[in-house]
Formats: sequence, C-alpha cells, structure tokens
Amino acid sequence: MSGAVPTWQLRKETMSTVSSTTDLVVDLAGADYTDRVYGCWQGKNAGGTLGTPLEEAWGREEPFDVWWYPELQEGGLPNDDLEMQLVWLKAVEEVGPSITARDLSRYWLDHIGYNFDEYGLSKLNLRLGLEPPVSGHYNNWFTDCMGSPIRSEIWACLAPGAPRVAARYAYQDAICDHAGGEGVYGELFNAALESAAFVVQDPQLLIDIALSYIPQDCAMRTAVVAARNAHAAGLDWKQARRAVLDATPHYNAQYSPINTGFQVIGLLYGTDFGNGICTTVNCGYDTDSSGAAIGSYLGIILGSAGLPEEWVAPLGTGISTNESWGGVRHLADGTNPVPADLDELIARIRVAAQRVLRERGVLGEGTSYSVVLDDLYADAGIAELLACDPNTVPFPGEDLDVAIAYVDGPGCVPGAVQRIRTRLTNRRLDPIDLTAALRVPAGWTAPLPRTIALEAGGTELVEWEITPGPLGTVRLANHCWLELVPQDRPVPPALPVVLVGSHVVRRTPVLAAEGRTVDELLDAPFAAETATSPLSENGRPGPWEIAWADGHAQPVELDRAGVRYLQAFINCPSERDGFLVIDPSCPIRYWLNGVEIGQNREFRLIRPNQKSAEGIGADVHLRQGWNEILVKLVHDGEHAPAELHLAFSSPFRIHAYAHDLDWAAFPWSSTQPSDD
Repeated sequence: MSGAVPTWQLRKETMSTVSSTTDLVVDLAGADYTDRVYGCWQGKNAGGTLGTPLEEAWGREEPFDVWWYPELQEGGLPNDDLEMQLVWLKAVEEVGPSITARDLSRYWLDHIGYNFDEYGLSKLNLRLGLEPPVSGHYNNWFTDCMGSPIRSEIWACLAPGAPRVAARYAYQDAICDHAGGEGVYGELFNAALESAAFVVQDPQLLIDIALSYIPQDCAMRTAVVAARNAHAAGLDWKQARRAVLDATPHYNAQYSPINTGFQVIGLLYGTDFGNGICTTVNCGYDTDSSGAAIGSYLGIILGSAGLPEEWVAPLGTGISTNESWGGVRHLADGTNPVPADLDELIARIRVAAQRVLRERGVLGEGTSYSVVLDDLYADAGIAELLACDPNTVPFPGEDLDVAIAYVDGPGCVPGAVQRIRTRLTNRRLDPIDLTAALRVPAGWTAPLPRTIALEAGGTELVEWEITPGPLGTVRLANHCWLELVPQDRPVPPALPVVLVGSHVVRRTPVLAAEGRTVDELLDAPFAAETATSPLSENGRPGPWEIAWADGHAQPVELDRAGVRYLQAFINCPSERDGFLVIDPSCPIRYWLNGVEIGQNREFRLIRPNQKSAEGIGADVHLRQGWNEILVKLVHDGEHAPAELHLAFSSPFRIHAYAHDLDWAAFPWSSTQPSDD
C-alpha cells in the first residue's frame, strides 16, 4: 500500500508542475469552487459518520479494522465537528468579516450546549467574565486537544486559496477554548491545508504549506513529520501510526498532535477516498474528529464529483444536529436560522466568502482572483499571531487600542500581589494626554491613578500591582475596571479586568504510612475523619494548613507513602442537584457534608472532565449555604505525584460547570465579599 499512488494526486496540478509564479485561480461563481466546497462537507460528514461510533476518551494501543460505516442514518450522524461550524457561518453573516474571538465567544454562550472537556472549561471562564484568549487558557487541561482543529473547514471555504486569511480566522476561533496550546496549531494546520487544497492537490505540497503555519518546536509538527518520514521510508500505515505515537505519546484520545498525524497518514497512504478515511479512523484515538478532518481534506482535493457514490449517497444532503437534546441551541430560532441542508450551506458560504475576501483585499469587483504558490505559505503576520500571549486580552478602541496582560494569570489569592500590565496605543494623529486608574473591589488596594502622555501613534506600557483583601473579600469572580480618561476627547467605557478567586482549601500534613498497604491506609480512620461540626474552624481535628488551588487542580503535594486529607467548602446560593467532579490519580475516599459518597482504589491516569470514568465523582445534592467536601488521598511513594481535580457541574446530559458557587472562602471567614 505504501507504494500506491493515490488517485487524488493525479487529478490536477502536482508539486512538479506548480511553480512559485504559476497563477492559481479561484472563481467563487465557478463550478470548480462549488464542487470542492460541496465535497468538503460531504467528506466531513462521511468521515465523521464513520468515526463517531468508534470514538473513545482514552487512546488505544491497537488500531481498529473498520472499512465501512459501523452505523448509518440519513444526514449522517450528528457531530459537533460540523454543527459548530454552522454557528460560525451564522456569526460571520451577522457580525461581518471583521469578526473576532470576542464575537465568537458570545455565539459560544448562545448556541453551544456541549460542555465536554475544553468546551465546558472555556465556557466557565467566559461566564466568570474572562475574555479570549484568557478564556481558552486559564484552568484548561485540554488546550492541546481536538476541540478547535475540528472547526477549520468553514474558514477554508470562506477563504479558498487564501490560507493566510483562513488561518487568521482559525486563530480567532481556536483561542476561545485552546489558547496557548497545540489545539490552536491543529486548527491553523487544518485551515491552511484545506484552503490551499482549493488550488493545489499534491499531498506533499499541501503538508509543506500547512507546516509553515505552525511553530518549528511544537508537538504538532513532530507528529506530522513522523508520519511523513514513515511514509518516505516505505513503512506501512500501521508502522507510521506507531511512529506518530512514539514521537508524541499521550494517553488522551483527543490529543491533537497524534490525531493530526493520523490525518496525514490517511492523506499519504489512502489509495482512494474510502480507503483514506478508513485508514485515518483505523488509527484510532479521536476517530470522529480525525475522520471528519481527513474526509474534508479529500473532499476538497477530489471535489464532490470525485467522491465515490457508495460513500456519500447513503448520507443524503441533509444536516443532522443534536439540537433536540441541547447539544447545540437556537440553530433554528430567530431571523437567521442555520442551513438545513448542504445546498443551502454551500449557497450561503459562497455569499459570505465574497464579503470576507473583499474585506481582506483578496477579491476585487468580480468573483475571481488569482494567487501564486508563494502566497499560500504563512507570512510574518501569522508569526505574530503565534507569538501572542494567551494571558493578554486586546481591546481595540476609537482613540486608544488597549491590551491588558494578566502577568501572573487571572487567578488571585487573598493578600498576594497580582500584577497587571496594560499597553496603551494612540491611534490618532495628535498626541493624547490621559489619566488612567484601576478600580478594585472594596477592601482591595491598587496604585494611585497615573497621568500618561501619548504621542501620535505612540505606545506606553503601564505596570499595576493589585493586592486583594483578606480571606472573605475575594469572590470567585472579582471585577476590577481600567478607567481611561483622555483630555479633550470622548471618554471610552471602562475596561474589565476580571480576577478569579483561587479555590481555598485546608490540608493536613502527610501522615506516615507506617508499613501499611494502600488499602489498609485507605480503610484506616484517621482523626481528620471525625468531626464535631465540620463547618467550624475547629470542627475536625488538625493540624490543618491553608493552600490555594489555581483552578480545579488541587494543591495535594503528595508524592511519598502516606495519607493526606484535603478539606474544601462550597457556598451555594440555592440548594441544587448536580455532579461533584472528582478526578484523582491515586486511591481516595471522599465525603460530602460528612457522608461518604465515593472512593477509588487504583492509581490511574486523570482526564479531568465530568464523568471521565465510571465510579469517579458522584451525583449529589448541595444544600443552600455552606457545604463541606473532605477527600482522603493515599500514596505508595512509587507512582507519580498525586493529582486531584475538583469541580461541580449541573446534572443530566449537559453537565455545565457551575459559575455561581463560592469556593474562595471558609464558612468562618470574618469578612464577607462586597458587591462593589
């Protein structure tokens, strides 16, 4: 199989016939563009439908052996890979070509009901008040995963043959939920490859182009190069799969570098469309996502006319979604419902593409434009995007462009200095004098207001140090405001600086193992398990020390044989049912309000989402007011240091993380947070 020539390499230009000066033409009104866009979504639907029944949360050691759809239905199987891009098309239509991550984040909250992995964590950050890219970076274990690479096709179809444009949109999309991670690189790689595939169809050339859009030292590149080198060495696809896994090992099935490597395997080894998507899906891991991506690659390369009838006819032209149970929301509502079938989708993409490409200076008055090969590679503007800090939020303005950097991240601890850096840029042709002030909650301290003189086009960096008040004045979401008052100009709105109160916990010292086994330690009742009044400071025998969790990862600091107890408190504004997310790497027992609700007796790999594994976490009822969580962790001194993630989400299928609970104080905290 490794020596076969894929049929799509023979359809049009190949690497040997495309020079840096060859005109490559796209006509948005032409049959070729329509055929490739149609093929893109047919291929995505086919690959996603093939892989959806096989998707797992944990990577498999062995490949699959599936060469036809395990499950079929009209319209294909619903898949977030496709559904979410319907929302992005709607967003581009409604906001316009200048759409940014800030705009897309609002569509996340309106339309995306899913809370899997990075989706739920980034939406929690948005609900706490954090803006992209911080919303996609803070407290997000899944930044290296597949949630954003699966959303690349819409940008490629809106910018065919213009991968620099497609990649800029893909970047704005990806930082909503993957900022600072490999997931961003995965979406840029896919968007660039798919956009370029509208004008060149040689796989090796497409891989070259796509690699120019990601950093030299990222794991994504390592995985892609491993697949490519295996193919060049004459290895078969299973050996290439092993090369990818060895080059970028990870147990999480949604790890983006591995899955992108598998997509490249399908592109290089597949002998036709069906064989290509099956080869990628048989590599395993995130099979619906990688299958959908390779399906899109091949769908654009071959066009709809080149896709085998046996693979696309059973799916029809309808679009299936999970709107019925809330996976996606408001798709059919309002004055601009999303497309109902592929014909409507392609027609609306064509219109939106003309708006986008005219705005970006690619398209003139007509419907066609030409590019040369050199235009398909990344430029300095893409390099600037890749260098952006995931803890810096941009706020473009009329007179001033402002960027707010969370130097220490957005998490804050009572009494600990929090550094903020603001970059102010004068957009006008005249100098601007202004006063800058940072307003903080009652009980907190901030520097005095500053007077700043900005020359025309000038930039000024201003450092601020905020000191949160004592325990009890810090909430989960703490709203500070940057006020900028220019002289002789309109006053812009104050800009939000949201600091997230770190979860406060208490922990015991590590209690000695004294020769006992892990099970014996887990079953032995130590003093901390007894309680007179768990919600009082002295209600459980100590000693206890205070520690802070920056996000859901708890400060357990347990790497030697012994026992440690962790005590946390949730202040709930109203009683409710929900799911207590407890994801440990070591044996634990855990109690809610003095009642044991679960235990784990294994050393295991964590995957900290809701219900990552059977028997981990628990359906619970929180009472109004304070609730105590007590966790007993046991270590044998031989495994990796203990990890524990702790959170609370709504019940049932949606499992949205609760954003209105107070984890940042103790019941006996002397000062209550202010609403100021």
